[in-house]
Amino acid sequence: MCGLVGLFYPRGISPEYVDFSDAQETIIHRGPDGNSRFETSDRRYQVAFNRLAIIDLQASQQPILDAEERYVLVGNGEIYNYIELRKEFTGYPFRTGGDMEAILPVHGKYGDEFVHHLNGMYALALYERDSHRLTLVRDRLGVKPLYWVKLPDGCIAFASEIKALFATGLVRAEINEKAVSSYLSHGYVPSPQTLFAGIQKIPAAHKLILNAHGEASLERYWQPKTPKDQPTEPIAVEQHLLALLEDSIRMQMRSDVPVGALLSGGIDSGLLVALAARHSSRPINTFTVSFEGAAIDEAPLARAVADRYGTNHTEATVSAESIGDEMVNLAWFAEEPLNDAALLPNFLIDKILSEHVTVALNGTGGDELFAGYGRYFQLPIEQRYLRLPAWLRRDIVEPISGILNPMNAWRLSRAELFSPNRGAYIHAHSTHFPEPIRKLMGNQMVLPEVAQLAYFEEALKHTHGDKQSAALSADIATYLPEDLLTLLDRTTMAVSVEGRVPFLDHRFVEACLAVPQSIRTPNSQQKFLERSMARELLPTEVLNAPKQGFASPVPHWMKNGLAASARRLLTRKETLDRGWWSKSGLERLLSRPDIHGFRIYSLMMLELSVRLFVEQPLSFSAPNVTLEEFI
Repeated sequence: MCGLVGLFYPRGISPEYVDFSDAQETIIHRGPDGNSRFETSDRRYQVAFNRLAIIDLQASQQPILDAEERYVLVGNGEIYNYIELRKEFTGYPFRTGGDMEAILPVHGKYGDEFVHHLNGMYALALYERDSHRLTLVRDRLGVKPLYWVKLPDGCIAFASEIKALFATGLVRAEINEKAVSSYLSHGYVPSPQTLFAGIQKIPAAHKLILNAHGEASLERYWQPKTPKDQPTEPIAVEQHLLALLEDSIRMQMRSDVPVGALLSGGIDSGLLVALAARHSSRPINTFTVSFEGAAIDEAPLARAVADRYGTNHTEATVSAESIGDEMVNLAWFAEEPLNDAALLPNFLIDKILSEHVTVALNGTGGDELFAGYGRYFQLPIEQRYLRLPAWLRRDIVEPISGILNPMNAWRLSRAELFSPNRGAYIHAHSTHFPEPIRKLMGNQMVLPEVAQLAYFEEALKHTHGDKQSAALSADIATYLPEDLLTLLDRTTMAVSVEGRVPFLDHRFVEACLAVPQSIRTPNSQQKFLERSMARELLPTEVLNAPKQGFASPVPHWMKNGLAASARRLLTRKETLDRGWWSKSGLERLLSRPDIHGFRIYSLMMLELSVRLFVEQPLSFSAPNVTLEEFI
């Protein structure tokens, strides 16, 4: 796990030397174990690298050059199958014992198709000297981030984090207004856009190829397809998936530094720990978090799993006051706003975890693979509502309801989305700022395109028409990398920990999505298949516990002082002048913290991103101020 920042000057443009010191300082948290830089003799390619040492601690500094020094590689992340690849290329003159160098002989044999032979999470920059060609690659599921921007003179800059681009002094921070509306609708800014004008994300499973003249070609190199050896009988499906998941965990436990696991009271992390225990010669380190003010505490369930497998278990409690202490730092690490309030508890548990381990296994992805969210199933009230004649619903019920309660009318209108395009349905059941709320808060922006729509339609072609699998695929291509994996990357990297996600081994993802709905969730039972897989491995109370999710008690935070801070933060004249919300609209949200608490939190994260990266000079390190001090 590391950080990188670089420049690519096409032919015909006069290159300049760029001092990457400030850029490397801004992402030192991604790699505190060493830094380096490389530039070609003509300075047309320059790259700097910060290293977090995980495998081959002494010898695997980057950039890595091949024996003939024709290729220059830098990579953030891990290639989990590096041992198998090294065995395949025994004749290659390896200079290190690390995982990233295995990419070079694979590329030498397969060319641009090398990515299909990698199992891992990664953001790569592979420069070819002879042809003056640069390939930027992001892993299949989007676990690791990679950003790029074309400068006015035609130079291309790229980095692991956006603030490293700003820190070069070459990129000016400006707001992308369309992205603001997208953020409000989705809770994140969908790829390839970012909150900042001109700066783009490389989407998950995509590679960007830049030729010698700076012409860019972005292509998707992978999406889940049904494996050839996929079983069809329920018992065989369970055994097949367990074997794949266990193999993923086996590979992802490869490390020359201590490994631990985040353990909630859910099935995903419990199953992960159960299988990981088989591949560890010593007790696994596990960590969990509880919240002051939360209605439900999953710590006892996590403890039951920890006791069963004899782990070294650590519990932490998050107080209501912690949010004000950490919110500014979280916004600085995240850069782009996230409406996911689990950012704080994840960050706090990762801080504790970092005192014990450098690699943390995480159960992210289980809900998207086994249908763990309610939005994958039509609500019973919607089913009953659709039994009414269409003319009655559209011409009478919804118009009258719209007058009396606009939100209720909007909720009723979502029912029809389930059948034609579940991408639209899952978006409508997850957005925080639908049209009625925008009107309530005084936002008049044009509604953006729904990110999940196109992915759902495309996924139908590869799921044999199984709409549930296509809906899962749509979330895997959008919500998973843009929210959950961004949250994972930023909270772990903030404390120099490598977060690994065994559920997102691409082999396991393909196998899970190939399972028909009738086996995955018979009779609309959420996560039925995964529960069945785990029945011999987890305590009964964990298997039978209702799904809770890793949610933060935001309304409790609001009532304990955060609402007052939000009012001060969000009603400054310069803030209101942008027109994203009105003062009276904000007061309407603040008057109902139980209903609108998460929305207020979302606006706060947006405002902090704008102030930290656009309206004030860039800080090259986390501000380390409380929210009140910042305001």
